[in-house]
Amino acid sequence: MKATLKDKPTVAMLNDLGVWFADHEQYACAADAFGSSLQTDAAQPDLPRVVFEFGASLYLSGDTKEAIPSLQEAEKLGYRDGKIAVILATALDSTHATGEAEAEWRKALEFDPENTAALDALSNDLLAEVDFKGVIELLDRPRLVALRSPQQAINLATAYAKTGKLEESRRVLENGLNTNPDSYEVAQQLAGVLTQLDRKDEAAIVLQLAQARRQETLRKPGNEQRP
Repeated sequence: MKATLKDKPTVAMLNDLGVWFADHEQYACAADAFGSSLQTDAAQPDLPRVVFEFGASLYLSGDTKEAIPSLQEAEKLGYRDGKIAVILATALDSTHATGEAEAEWRKALEFDPENTAALDALSNDLLAEVDFKGVIELLDRPRLVALRSPQQAINLATAYAKTGKLEESRRVLENGLNTNPDSYEVAQQLAGVLTQLDRKDEAAIVLQLAQARRQETLRKPGNEQRP
């Protein structure tokens, strides 16, 4: 590759160089290579993909501000892939552009309706906007019951509790704890809901079991708490 770059590199060479840098997690260098490619030929045949690679490399190198317009441009040019929606949504969330981020998370879910990162983040955004109905519509679907992450269980249960449906909140958290038995956060929230339902003995048992499991996990090699 060094030999081919000695003379004036072609667009294809620069793109190959960008891919090589990205594969080796040298994202700032990858962004430079893709940027040079785009400056050399702004009408190259694979333009949408190269613009995406440029934007993704900028984001992964820590330059979120510059990455967002590049990723948006890639979408406008017709680049369609679940990855671009996830990266762009994450970048938008980090700049508190919540409305735009929500739209991108929904695009990601069009590619993969069970995408954990997208469901976690979108439900977080909806909950932050006090859109409890939106959270329930997003997460309370039969196909997701056995797939819900701890965050999704917590968010859905919170939405039900905030709308006065404590039994529904309890149901979600019990399912969530069955699916994620090591989640201390889900157990804590379930104990809180049980307490509100005046089922304090059950709440105490849930917390006792969760604490025991937590201690057992911490005792495993590699998980010890450091002073």
